Amino acid sequence: MVEAIRKRASVRRYANEPVAEEDLQAILEAALSAPTANNVRPWHIVVVTDEDKRKRLAQVHQWASFCAASPVVLAFCADATRQPHWWVEDTCAALENALIQAAELGLGTCWIGIRAGEGDGGPGPEREDFVREVLSIPGHVRVLALVSLGHPEGEPTPKPAGPMDAIHRETW
Repeated sequence: MVEAIRKRASVRRYANEPVAEEDLQAILEAALSAPTANNVRPWHIVVVTDEDKRKRLAQVHQWASFCAASPVVLAFCADATRQPHWWVEDTCAALENALIQAAELGLGTCWIGIRAGEGDGGPGPEREDFVREVLSIPGHVRVLALVSLGHPEGEPTPKPAGPMDAIHRETW
């Protein structure tokens, strides 16, 4: 598992090769095996393989353009009415499981933030609305992120672990 975590890298260039259905299923099962507060499981995942929809999702913001070339885009969403306090954490755990499983299978991914900030006045609500409209997601469902998924074009370059000075024991 640690090897899969270490080899995970953000991939923004994809080979023109489909993702095998059994690999996609393994990734989705890994996501659905994530921990969740009170076992509420507020997440929903929209699997997008349709080329026109992927091209539209690629227009959500400047950092999503490669969604058009990835053979699969996963939209990680949550019913925040079921889990108003922990939907972000629960859905992030599911998303991270998917990223690690994809790396284990030799597939590339990139996490593309969509969620609107909570009262920060920054971008986001229009992004969530855009993804909701493209994918017919109900209005009460929040859109956390998109994940591009496919076979990397070239060899991904994982980043090393962060500096250990971020670790504190007992106190700061």
